[in-house]
Amino acid sequence: MGLERRRLARSFSLLWAIVSVSPAAAVDHLLGHKVSVSRYGGNPAVGRSFKLVVKGGKQGNPTAFSLPANPAAGGAYVVVERDGGVLVDSLTAGEWKGLGNPAGSRGWKYRNKNAPAGGPVKILLVKQRVIKLVAKGTGSMPLPDGTSGSIHGVIALDGERYCTEATPLHKTDVAGKIIKTAGEAPLACATACAFGSDSDGDRLDDCVETDTGVFAGGLDTGTDPNDADTDDDGLSDGDEVLLAENGLNLPALGVNPLRRDILVEYDWFDDGLECSQHSHRPTAAALDKVTVAFAAAPVLNPDGSTGINFIHDRGQGGAFDGGNRIPDADGVLVGGVSSPEFQTYKSAHFADERRGYFHYTILPHRYNTSSGSSGQAEVYGDDMIVSLYCANSDKNVAHTIMHEIGHNLGLRHGGRNSCNYKPNYNSVMNYRYQFPGVDDNCTPPGNGVLDYSIGDRLSLDENDLDENVGVCGSPSWDWNGNSIIESSVADDLNSADEFQEFVCDDSTMSVLEDYDDWANLVLDVLPNPLSGASRFASLLIDCENPAPMP
Repeated sequence: MGLERRRLARSFSLLWAIVSVSPAAAVDHLLGHKVSVSRYGGNPAVGRSFKLVVKGGKQGNPTAFSLPANPAAGGAYVVVERDGGVLVDSLTAGEWKGLGNPAGSRGWKYRNKNAPAGGPVKILLVKQRVIKLVAKGTGSMPLPDGTSGSIHGVIALDGERYCTEATPLHKTDVAGKIIKTAGEAPLACATACAFGSDSDGDRLDDCVETDTGVFAGGLDTGTDPNDADTDDDGLSDGDEVLLAENGLNLPALGVNPLRRDILVEYDWFDDGLECSQHSHRPTAAALDKVTVAFAAAPVLNPDGSTGINFIHDRGQGGAFDGGNRIPDADGVLVGGVSSPEFQTYKSAHFADERRGYFHYTILPHRYNTSSGSSGQAEVYGDDMIVSLYCANSDKNVAHTIMHEIGHNLGLRHGGRNSCNYKPNYNSVMNYRYQFPGVDDNCTPPGNGVLDYSIGDRLSLDENDLDENVGVCGSPSWDWNGNSIIESSVADDLNSADEFQEFVCDDSTMSVLEDYDDWANLVLDVLPNPLSGASRFASLLIDCENPAPMP
């Protein structure tokens, strides 16, 4: 056996070691692959359909295949993998029909008339001389990386496992779409793991949730079989590996079950109010600033990486086809996110299948008709407004998006509370730092950096301030502005907050505290995508912090 053959043997033995149904009674059939056909659509291309055919007497196959006793009663499962993508179906959404008399004596036919709802497999035919699998639905098979890509398949029916494989070099390979082989049978179809258990209810079989912290594809997800959301981002592992239950293709948008993801759709107005004609569509450059800020987050992921993957849809094309211009008559919203106008626009422009997966943003010229507010958002919610009138520079847009999504994720203007303008709360959530950016050198003025706080600033007792220690221990800072560094002074450091008597521990002179925003973000805030129910009470925050004009 050559080196490449030995390498493939080890690789495929490991692959098939996780595939079985009933180890005690299962019978493995290692079958030569004949033909696969995939069809693609969209840009980037995603699978629209997939067909696999295995024929008796071809590619070294036996003339007749052993038939299952009763897959409808005994359980069935299909797994097909190529280039890291996977097609998985437990074959429960359709109907089984036994062929012949008595039923099943000549084989079985499974049909799901509503595929891909409930599963991508539309037809599975198992007869003595042919096995045919037809899958349907966006994303049912990934576009191959190139020609001569391997295809691995297991059709497990009531104790019978039909294992197929197409390995390079193929007899016919048309850009990875049509594969015909004169190839070999699979090298193994082992029984080390029993398909049929889903302990956490995430639609991924326990066999593929290998709990390694490394995503190696649909047959080795690296996720925790006892945790439906291994990375705690509010998206179930199954939705991040397969299509969502409502058909939304999250993998095409770049999600990862082992790295936290946030998805936001942006719809916008164009108008000519108060300045020349302009669009409030966020630019790619503005959104890149947000992406970079979240990617640098000091948040540990199950795969060992740090950061949060922020996914924006501004209608840039391909799978990102949600964001669009709203043809509003006057360029303003008459109310906020709970207003009839906002909700009407959301119903018209935000796809139902995205509810529970995406946060939703409208960017008007202003809201509440003439408000100078830079935005509004639900706390622990999914809706927000970014309203920057003629001050919609890339910097202002990026900083306001990060401010408003912070509200959605549970943050307030003081972090844990609404105590605003604190010089030691070093966060874009703080009006002091929303537009100037945070302080990155322990001197209170902002330095343009887009960030949330990590909670490392000293507490400040406004009745007894030690100017020698500033906000970090050093350098010193002259809080009362008398050009003398003193050990004990009293000063109202956040006097700009007109509500401080009510939100800063019931006093205008109080102990001001920092807050670790990144450690306290709540990502699983979106309503249940199937029921629409939310586990959080609705609370709105208006951001009465006008954006600086260019």
